[in-house]
Amino acid sequence: METQSLLNLYQEICKSIHDVDDFRMKLLGLLPLTSLIGIFALGKDSLFATQTAASQHLIGFIAIFAAALTLSLFIYEIRGILRCHNLIIRGKAIEDFLGVKGQFCVCKEERAFFDAKLAACVIYSTVTTAWIFTALHFGFGLSIHGCTFWALGIGLSIGLGAFVFVKRLIAA
Repeated sequence: METQSLLNLYQEICKSIHDVDDFRMKLLGLLPLTSLIGIFALGKDSLFATQTAASQHLIGFIAIFAAALTLSLFIYEIRGILRCHNLIIRGKAIEDFLGVKGQFCVCKEERAFFDAKLAACVIYSTVTTAWIFTALHFGFGLSIHGCTFWALGIGLSIGLGAFVFVKRLIAA
């Protein structure tokens, strides 16, 4: 393949990885928004402050919906992580062929434990945990201790499971 074609391909890969990263950051920005909406929805002047059966059912529905939405966004985040990984491999191959040390060489050398994969798993599982707690405690009236135990167990399982899953996919 001629050098100019490789440079054009390299430029497209750089643009693609930037676009995927930009979209992932925008997606991550939705999480605080949904959390703030949930906090305001549980405020003392809201429908939920009445503590009626209808308001508890509504809280449960909102919290379960928010947890499901968070998990859906997390799945999309995993897709973005895998797409970036594949783009980095392709970009690194072009850099190797051209004999240059560019941004993708640096990406492959950064094999830190604390990376974007771990951060995504922690953030998304933490938000999911908060929504599960909200559903169990405010929606279904379970005790704080029981809600904390179940929400943490589910959230940690989701986060650790996703982290191991992504690490294995990328290692393959």
